[in-house]
Amino acid sequence: MLFRINTIILILLISSSVFGIDLKSKGAIMTQQDKADSLLSAADDIFKSNKINDAFDAYSEAFESARKEFNRSVEVEALAQMARMKLKSGYKDEGRIFLSQAQERASETDPMGYSRFLGVKGRFEWLNDSLKDAQKTFSEMYDYCQANALWGRVIDAANMMAIVSETPEEQIKWSKKGIETAEATETEGLLGALWNNLAGTYYDIKDFENALKCYKKSREYHWRFSGEVGKLYADYHIGMTYRLLGQFDEAGKWLRPVLAWAERLDNHSAIGQACEDLGEIEAAKGNKAEALNYLKRARDEYKKAGFDTSWQEIWDNINTRIKQVDG
Repeated sequence: MLFRINTIILILLISSSVFGIDLKSKGAIMTQQDKADSLLSAADDIFKSNKINDAFDAYSEAFESARKEFNRSVEVEALAQMARMKLKSGYKDEGRIFLSQAQERASETDPMGYSRFLGVKGRFEWLNDSLKDAQKTFSEMYDYCQANALWGRVIDAANMMAIVSETPEEQIKWSKKGIETAEATETEGLLGALWNNLAGTYYDIKDFENALKCYKKSREYHWRFSGEVGKLYADYHIGMTYRLLGQFDEAGKWLRPVLAWAERLDNHSAIGQACEDLGEIEAAKGNKAEALNYLKRARDEYKKAGFDTSWQEIWDNINTRIKQVDG
């Protein structure tokens, strides 16, 4: 349950990081075509900051510039991303209009535009519960991007294939493909999230030994490339998994510092998760009072994080555990 709070964040980190377009070096002469490319790159940077409405406006500007410059490739990329911003904002029908416009312009002879279109098309299919269609689209994207040496997008396609695959074996296979590509193509900055997602698959099938190995690999890269929150959750996952393995002393060595760190950041979700795990440790040891203190604090922090209205499954679970422990 706790792992799922972070999985969506990490999917975002991967998918928003792989689509950047290299800018011209400093001092290069700006051409008309460069303007549309630069606007698209700037929009990608805004998206990486998860400012969805601002990103939509920036992609719209890139589209208008590309249209005036007859830059069909940037038109396709911008329209696809406008569709994706609408999808992320909960406006699927509006998003489909932009996706349809991107599809009308997309061509397999344009690697940047076509690969971006496929990535967004697959996400619409995924979130529409059309997993077979999504699998077909992301598989096509994977092969197409490999053929065109678009390595960041190969990684994104592999990561999405891991998400939409229906069996743990397929999920593990595709996660490993993404990791292998990242390791071979000097895109190490993505490896923290990729290893984390593979750990999540092992977590789901309760293979906690392999999950721990993957979380430790994930931590190596998060501590090299991620910000403070990424590092915080990397440490949390190790403590969480030690707890699930029944190694409570080792778990506490990770979780107590994580709790203090989360308190300093005033990160209510992270405080809640650390408290929930520490509460479960105390419950397993038979320390009812200490367990309830931690679990009730976890509930308070989840409420501050808005989970009572935005994440019903987590909210119901913590209330159920409090009742169970209280007897």
